[in-house]
Amino acid sequence: MLFTMFSAAKAAEIEIFPESPIQGEPIMIVVSGLKDILNIKSSFLMKQSLNFFTYRGKISALGSIDLSGQAGTSTVTITFKNGTKITKEIVIGKRPKIEVPIDIPQKLGGNTKVAVQKLVKNLVDEQQIVGKITSIIKPKAFWKDNFRFPVANPIMTDAYGYARDTVGVSIAHKGTDFRASIGTPVLAINRGVVRDNRVYPTFGKIIIVDHGFGLYSMYLHLSKTRVNIGELVLPGQVIGFSGDSGYATGAHLHLTIRINGISIDPMRFYELFGMKI
Repeated sequence: MLFTMFSAAKAAEIEIFPESPIQGEPIMIVVSGLKDILNIKSSFLMKQSLNFFTYRGKISALGSIDLSGQAGTSTVTITFKNGTKITKEIVIGKRPKIEVPIDIPQKLGGNTKVAVQKLVKNLVDEQQIVGKITSIIKPKAFWKDNFRFPVANPIMTDAYGYARDTVGVSIAHKGTDFRASIGTPVLAINRGVVRDNRVYPTFGKIIIVDHGFGLYSMYLHLSKTRVNIGELVLPGQVIGFSGDSGYATGAHLHLTIRINGISIDPMRFYELFGMKI
């Protein structure tokens, strides 16, 4: 048994997809030459503990690179039960800096210093609440099938990662916006458990779905929801309807995806699973 474990660990190699990620992107870690997940004792990307699953017959895990994290070299380390380790260096590139002006809607006070101060405070408070929810890592994956886009016939209207100049304050856009008029059905991107369903001042009416292994999807600015906290939802299930609630200058769906508590580029996430618009 020990010889088998040693042979498996010795033959194992780490592959990273994409090979050259940038700030704010997800990565998929694939261990080739290993047939049994149970041979893995622990694994880390920076301070993130990795959770492995089988995808397309390969032992894989998802990791995340913080939008505001350091560019440069990082390392994936996997330790096997027999004590041996394998490592892989990752070179993280800088994300191009793009800043675009955006107004504060009149319902939130318009373009005034008072309104932007309140907006920033609310964002900080909401991020703390959401951070506590999405930092809980369940030791299993709830999802089973391929991932789906959150709206039918998806059209991206706003990308992830750029900065919004809001009355002199820079606010990062940590999600992808999809075209969706008020009342457009919003779909669960995969199987998971609803962990939040409430109204925030800036996020608006929101649903957060836990897909297990530290993977969460968040659906913002909704007009209505039709699920309850603790409910198991299925891929493609209608969980709510798009709107313009909260900090939104018009109707759309904002999708945020978090891995291990870090918001990453949703479109790059879909690409890891072979999906493009």
